[in-house]
Amino acid sequence: MLFDTQTGKWAELAHGSFGWLNWSHDGQSMYFLDQSGKGTVMRIKVGAHTSEQVLALGDFKTTGRYSGSLALMPDDSPLLLREAGTQDVYALDWEKP
Repeated sequence: MLFDTQTGKWAELAHGSFGWLNWSHDGQSMYFLDQSGKGTVMRIKVGAHTSEQVLALGDFKTTGRYSGSLALMPDDSPLLLREAGTQDVYALDWEKP
């Protein structure tokens, strides 16, 4: 739901199971994780009240608080945390030149 301060009315942007809502940097869209089991990052264009899939996560297993996380990079590309497991843990010895 979006509240219009000029009209004093609420407008439904979309309905479903959403998490980790983020405003785009220009304030024209909202990004979110679709938590209905589809495994997608979605975007709602606020002025048009339309939603579109930005990214299909496929086998990408998210992690973070409440098993998910979504943030936006400065160019509005999605930033997610991935459940890597122990097979993706590495060590590196680095010596400063």
